[in-house]
Amino acid sequence: MRQQGQFATRSISTALAGCCLLGLPATAQMPTRAPLPANVAQVSLIAQDESDCTNTTVKDDPNRTRGGEITVTRQDGGTTTVQVGMTATPNTTYHVFLKCVRQLGDIKTDEEGSGIGTFSFPTGSVGSTFAFDMYPEGAPHGNKFQSLTVTIK
Repeated sequence: MRQQGQFATRSISTALAGCCLLGLPATAQMPTRAPLPANVAQVSLIAQDESDCTNTTVKDDPNRTRGGEITVTRQDGGTTTVQVGMTATPNTTYHVFLKCVRQLGDIKTDEEGSGIGTFSFPTGSVGSTFAFDMYPEGAPHGNKFQSLTVTIK
């Protein structure tokens, strides 16, 4: 009887170990985010009222409100394309700026606060490090967003 108990304990232990090992390859094979091409950068928009021209004081702090994502693509031919996806104040027009250079355009949020915009600018108008900001008319405090610093070659 004692031998059967030991056998049952070993069988259960072996079965549990097998289940755990079966889970390892599946975890190891989970897809990872592919690295971005050298001509593409992706940065978050962070709620912050102000910063310098390249947003060196903007930090990716989990305690700060994120307002969206910006994807920047340097195109052949001297044009840089900017795609902005944002969530902010509903039914509000946000002015999007290439920081310390010029306004790129406007994004109007829907009733849920979501908005999307695509803009472009001459690549030569900035260096390899630059930033964006966006805010509604009148630039009210607490409703401004700064991008993290963009570095792209």
